[in-house]
Amino acid sequence: MSRVHIVEDDPEISALLSTYLHSRGFTCVISGSAEAALHLSPEDFDIMVVDIMLPGDSGLSYCKRVREQSNVPLVILSAVKGDTERIIGIELGADDYLEKPFNPRELLARMNALLRRANGAAKPTARTSGRIGFSGWILDHTNHKLHGPNAIHVPLSSTEYRLMTMLVSVAPAPVAREDIARSIIGIDLDPEDRRVDILVSRLRKKLMNTDPSGDFIRTIRNQGYHFAADYVVLD
Repeated sequence: MSRVHIVEDDPEISALLSTYLHSRGFTCVISGSAEAALHLSPEDFDIMVVDIMLPGDSGLSYCKRVREQSNVPLVILSAVKGDTERIIGIELGADDYLEKPFNPRELLARMNALLRRANGAAKPTARTSGRIGFSGWILDHTNHKLHGPNAIHVPLSSTEYRLMTMLVSVAPAPVAREDIARSIIGIDLDPEDRRVDILVSRLRKKLMNTDPSGDFIRTIRNQGYHFAADYVVLD
């Protein structure tokens, strides 16, 4: 059974959601606030569902803390309408975003899609098994972590980690935006959809915040993105 941490202050919603997901094969743990949720490790769960409007610390603040520790798949729930909150949530590391009121079946479908992609990313390929070294960095495929120079841990969301792995696995060949959308986000890309660009920008920012010389992801006009650093398989 997959383990889900539901961070939701509305007891009626959390109870209904827990009952629904439990009947679909999930083990559910509920926290009514960000402060309560912080007592539990993200690594103890397979996926998290977090409401934005929480008492005390906001759900967005909590999501930021989670992403500093773990790449566990994370879905945000919010009664706030519009793109601003959605973009902020995605930029902070959420993998998906669902507005309230929502259909539990849609949430379940999105959760299962994230879990499938996360489990698929855990399967090593010929070029990304073990550890990959480049310019003082290490992409640890075994533990699904990225470390910058001086062994600095760079917290990545599950989608950011899969994107990093995808780019490295085919380097120096570029990866098309459409392929990133299908493989990493699980969508057919619409011309107006900017989710791939936001995801790439978010990963680039984390790399360069850790190391100003870490501009490894380059845009290739009409082709997509490619990983520009030379790398070696360490083990």
